[in-house]
Amino acid sequence: MIKQNNNIKTILMNGWDLKANQLGELVIGGCSAVHLSNYYGTPLHVVNHESLYRTAESFLDTVRSDYPGKTSVHFAFKCNPVPGIIKIIKTAGLKAEVMSEFELLLALKLGYTGREIVVNGPYKTDKLISLCIENDIRFINIDSLYELEHLNRICIHHGRDMDILLRINPDYTPSGMNKASATAGRSNSLFGLDMKGGEVWQAFEQLKKMKRINFKGFHIHIGTGVQDTDDFKRAILKLKNCVQIAEEFGHTVEVMNVGGGLGVPFSREMTKLELLWYQTFDHISSTRLPNKDVSFKKFADSVSKGVKSLFDNKRYPELIFEPGRCITSQNQLLLLNVHQIKERKGIRKWIIANAGIGTLTMPTFFEHHEIFVCNDIYRNTSGKATLAGPGCFAADVIYRNIPMPEINPGELIAIMDSGAYFTSWESNFGFPKPAIVSVLQGEHSLLRERETFEDMVSLDIF
Repeated sequence: MIKQNNNIKTILMNGWDLKANQLGELVIGGCSAVHLSNYYGTPLHVVNHESLYRTAESFLDTVRSDYPGKTSVHFAFKCNPVPGIIKIIKTAGLKAEVMSEFELLLALKLGYTGREIVVNGPYKTDKLISLCIENDIRFINIDSLYELEHLNRICIHHGRDMDILLRINPDYTPSGMNKASATAGRSNSLFGLDMKGGEVWQAFEQLKKMKRINFKGFHIHIGTGVQDTDDFKRAILKLKNCVQIAEEFGHTVEVMNVGGGLGVPFSREMTKLELLWYQTFDHISSTRLPNKDVSFKKFADSVSKGVKSLFDNKRYPELIFEPGRCITSQNQLLLLNVHQIKERKGIRKWIIANAGIGTLTMPTFFEHHEIFVCNDIYRNTSGKATLAGPGCFAADVIYRNIPMPEINPGELIAIMDSGAYFTSWESNFGFPKPAIVSVLQGEHSLLRERETFEDMVSLDIF
């Protein structure tokens, strides 16, 4: 949340590549946030073009330099499926990871070739699989025994082969992570083949009978927003038995896909205890100083050590990464205007803004995000307030009972790190979806126009 110490604010702003002008206004990409809000209106997502490009490029360079074998980096479209944003990431050299027909068609429309695309997810329709075959998609990450059999039938129907990776559930949950975000726990996550339940062995028994399916390696993904990079190494090492099974069946593991999930320094998921405390008692713990341990270098080191140990004295496989949050999160912010202030003396103060969980800010339900007053960036906190959205229901709240400065109707606030899952989960709930703009060296341009009434009812039959 907002910090009282201006030195901390400066540290945070430097981390986001933000500045303040002489009027004390927040500046992103050389553009005043106040000017952007006046020009485009709010709510408004603002993307820092140059910082986004540098982040994507830095990730690619870091993993390449840290691993002795071949590497490939595929941006996870589900994290932020905005075409203008993905184009910037593509220019930096990242390929595509998709989970639906929409995302696959979007990748193709943006100029990705099939060989630059990996397909993931637990729900692959016949149409999606057929599109994969028709467009020569590089890999499908197989999520279940049923899916393996189903893919084989469709490949036989098309008379085409498909290369696959087997997604493994290693029964591993990163430290402190909530069950909703953990994707590799056996009891709480539906994803992947159940390693402990023998499904990996069963998959290779099925593969023996399949002429159209080519096993190339394994896929693993342990969660989103992981704060301890050592978790990646620990999870990878749990695949030792899977590698042995593959070799017993005469297969070479050519590819290891380690997924994504790396967190970011300035925003994080609440721990289990924090979330319980917040939802029960309206008490939100203060955000820690930036987590310097969440870095591309430490992540790459952890993954590289895990894979090298797993394949000790063997040929190292190609290493595939599927980052999302760590690429886009810190390079986008959400501008909101304060509509009014309501206060009941001795009880609570509400700040009503023009977006909330019902429309744009779903991740704030379980994540820490910093908030700045854009028109007076160094204004100190003065008390606690509940930051609410415009929806006519009690749960449309951004944050409850958080430290905030004195603030007035019409002033502008920024919710930081809106680049991960904000646009993926946005909803209308009676209000138009916001515009998205890109800023670069003092210039700004639209990536997505604000919805109109006509847009919102365009599919309806009156």
